[in-house]
Amino acid sequence: MSFNISMFSGSTDLDDAMTLLAQTAMALPRDSSRLTLEQAHEHCCSVEGYHQLLQTAERFQIAPETLLGREQLDRLFRDELLSRKALRTHAARNIYNSGKVALWQALWDPFKDKLLPNQALLQTMAHFTALDTSDSGSDVQTGVDWLVLQLEAMGFAVETLTNQGHSPILFARRAAVGMQGHLVLYGHYDTVKPKSERWETEPLKLTIKDNRLYGCGIGDNKGALAVRLQTIAGMDKAPALTWILQGEEEIASPLAHQEFPSLLQGLEATIWLEETGYHDDDGTQRLLARVIGNEQEGDLPPDRALWTLIESLAYDAALWGVGYRVESRSLNKDFFQNGCPFNKQLPTGARYLAIGINDPRSGIHKPNESIPAWTIRLHQRQLTTLFEWTNRIATGKSG
Repeated sequence: MSFNISMFSGSTDLDDAMTLLAQTAMALPRDSSRLTLEQAHEHCCSVEGYHQLLQTAERFQIAPETLLGREQLDRLFRDELLSRKALRTHAARNIYNSGKVALWQALWDPFKDKLLPNQALLQTMAHFTALDTSDSGSDVQTGVDWLVLQLEAMGFAVETLTNQGHSPILFARRAAVGMQGHLVLYGHYDTVKPKSERWETEPLKLTIKDNRLYGCGIGDNKGALAVRLQTIAGMDKAPALTWILQGEEEIASPLAHQEFPSLLQGLEATIWLEETGYHDDDGTQRLLARVIGNEQEGDLPPDRALWTLIESLAYDAALWGVGYRVESRSLNKDFFQNGCPFNKQLPTGARYLAIGINDPRSGIHKPNESIPAWTIRLHQRQLTTLFEWTNRIATGKSG
């Protein structure tokens, strides 16, 4: 899906846009079903549906006068439906059809910048996805150099930990800017080796269709990593940041297990942020939040301060018309015999959070790996919420 009117050529772009809007406004399941235009018409132009559209505009601070009245909107839907019927009858193509353009501009344009990733982020994802950073890939060093450039441009001091025969670990640190507190982020830039013959798209090319983004490693971990890079680069205030990126998670993290014990020793943080997180099929966000106990205690439920963050993240999710659930555990990485080197080294008392952009259809480590487009903007907003919470906790204003 292009999300761009210049790409109209009798495609399903409008149907995809109306589906995403209806899902957000009417809290419809975030599954793979695309609404027909008839269904979108029914959802958006009923008395209740139109009221929900206005409420959604209010949630996203879109001026209500930006939207057409219900009767005017109903007429645009009817015109486009009639046009489609005529085109089918005459076996014609709906190219730059005025009804389609009018409906797109009247209903989708006011919401699209709130619900979809911008072109700059898509370009970042496309560049990152095109690099083969698998264990035997040809672009590991190119990917490392690119990440270092991105981080240094954001003001990070980057230490590169190397060991012959291993992909480097990046240990990046940046002082606080206009905020207090300290946030540690974890991620990885390596992927599994793509098997092109089993992909329906080119694995090293970002492909957008049916409201999803496809590419090798897009769900684990390049998508979330690109979102965080661009989002943090655009923030003028932030707490102190430590960002640890490794390149061997998909082969059980041998260098990280060697280096993380000393690297993380003595590191204190307001919160520790995992590489990504998940939404359920219906869109419900899984908030993995816990406090690290001692060896006897194991994982502990969120403390009072962490619950205040959960409440704020839940409010963000509600803007997109989805609920949330809390689980006091880490992101599941049991497939590694030695476990996750990041989770293993978290100090007692550390607050841990996993949030991200994936869903059950992401197909991690499988052909046709993908992420839903709608979760990206939500994740960007929640990163801002997380930074603001970190500052409040550090200054004693909350929790």
